Amino acid sequence: MKQDNIQIEVASIDDANKILEIQKAAFLGQAQIYNNYQLPPITQNLDSIQNEFNGKTFFKVMVNGQIIASVRFEEIDNFVTVDRIVVKPEYQNQGIGTSLLKEIESRVPDAVAFQLFTGNKSDRNIHLYKKMGYKVVKKQTTEQGIELLYMEKRP
Repeated sequence: MKQDNIQIEVASIDDANKILEIQKAAFLGQAQIYNNYQLPPITQNLDSIQNEFNGKTFFKVMVNGQIIASVRFEEIDNFVTVDRIVVKPEYQNQGIGTSLLKEIESRVPDAVAFQLFTGNKSDRNIHLYKKMGYKVVKKQTTEQGIELLYMEKRP
């Protein structure tokens, strides 16, 4: 799939159900890596994701009129926190995550830093983020025993 076939748009709360469906499918691979099916992106419910629309900006990726990916982020004091890049499994590893990160960076040109986190066993995610210029700035272990890598990119 060529990246120029995709359209990135701002999502609305009406897209929440479809985004949640994609999120759960996308994070199944992560659940398998960590042998943990109670990860927050998998257990999140519709009310919770709808509430996130109050403080975060959501982007959706459209192909042929269908949502195939999404990301959410928020900007506070010129620090941008990127959260949950989700891509339908059949569209993963085709540059869509890269396109979403580039879109966020282009929309917030005055950002001091872009921040995100991923699990330490999520090799594809770590590879993508490092390729995009992110560096590990902190490690933290969750209550579930998963080591998270907090990464940051300063323009």
